[in-house]
Amino acid sequence: MSNQVSSPTVTNCSFEGNSAGDSGGGMWNVRASPTVTNCTFLGNTADFGGGMYNQLNSNPMVTNCAFSGNSANTDGGGMFNQDSSPTVTGCTFEGNSATEARFVGRGGGMFNENSDPTITDCIFSDNASEDGGSGMFNFGSNPTVTECVFSENLTTFGSGAGMFNTLCDSFQVTNCLFIGNMATCQAGGIYNTNGSTPTVMNSAFVGNTANCEGGGILNVASNMILINCTLTGNSALNDGGGMWNTSFATVINCIVWGNSPNEISGPANVSYGNVQGGWPGIGNIDADPLFVDPANGDLRVQPGSPCIDAGHNWGVPPDTADVDDDGDVRELTPLDLDGNPRFANDPAAVDTGCGVPAIVDMGAYEYQGDPATNAIYLGDLDADRVVGIVDFLALLANWGPCEPGCCLADLDIDGEVGITDFLLLLGNWG
Repeated sequence: MSNQVSSPTVTNCSFEGNSAGDSGGGMWNVRASPTVTNCTFLGNTADFGGGMYNQLNSNPMVTNCAFSGNSANTDGGGMFNQDSSPTVTGCTFEGNSATEARFVGRGGGMFNENSDPTITDCIFSDNASEDGGSGMFNFGSNPTVTECVFSENLTTFGSGAGMFNTLCDSFQVTNCLFIGNMATCQAGGIYNTNGSTPTVMNSAFVGNTANCEGGGILNVASNMILINCTLTGNSALNDGGGMWNTSFATVINCIVWGNSPNEISGPANVSYGNVQGGWPGIGNIDADPLFVDPANGDLRVQPGSPCIDAGHNWGVPPDTADVDDDGDVRELTPLDLDGNPRFANDPAAVDTGCGVPAIVDMGAYEYQGDPATNAIYLGDLDADRVVGIVDFLALLANWGPCEPGCCLADLDIDGEVGITDFLLLLGNWG
């Protein structure tokens, strides 16, 4: 099906066994924004975008669709987006491939080139590629990826089995699960290179493997930000079972535990984290997180875990993905990987972290004690839901190096209250 400068509505249809010599075996959209709902793309082939190809500002709405067994001779087995920003919701990308041309095939499930898709509640499973990004390959793109699962994806010669990012200056991955992905080279979970600076939060990396470095995550010339994530059971043959860095990574409120042969390799600024074997930085601990049942994938923590109420609230970014659908994108992200309240107080736990009115836990899952009744905003030092003059005066009163312990006025968590914190407070005024 070819759509050019049009916006058809396509519902309950099946695109099966079609082929195209160039692009879009199942559907090809050029400057088109169709609405595609409850459709199946099965066993279609093309050079680019075996299932669907979106080109030149095509912004389709694709909902509850299945992309299965599609293949591309080069890139984008399931879907290829070029200079387009589709909205993809509730879809599955399973068993797609981009493997015909060795060292060329990328993005078995989805390939994004200079595109900013919004991808929510999707599954990328059992996809394959030659050169990387078997679940998703992002080239010069900044997708918004929320509540997605990347599982059992395989690169046969490349890196980044779950996701590969290159020249992607800024994007967000929220409430996602990377499990059992395998790279024959580097980075079973996520590979970042060439200045890619994703923020990944409330996500778990479990059982991903790499035959070289970076079982869970690998960063090359990319300054990744990792917040409230759990990395466990990942492995690499050479180094960096949990994470391998040649460039600086920022790791806040995370649990990095039980990876092989080690947890983190290379430069990383870790704060308020639980890293097995220890790691220098403010608020860090080295203690058994007491997962409920890690052997069976339950990475919630038991009562008495040292990770409960041990994080730092200011490490949690604003809810730009609006994960709770309340229209408030200024509040700090209010839900954990389970969709439960992100800020909850355990009355039985000693508060070793920093925040008001409830302190965030370490890791992707929040222990559900007493949830905070109010939204939490960066700079709201008195927890009255307003960033204003009282907070400003409190910041001025704490100006300078922080004393040991919780320093609420230190909004950028650098150990000192100064001009950056002042500007952050002003930026969140109201």
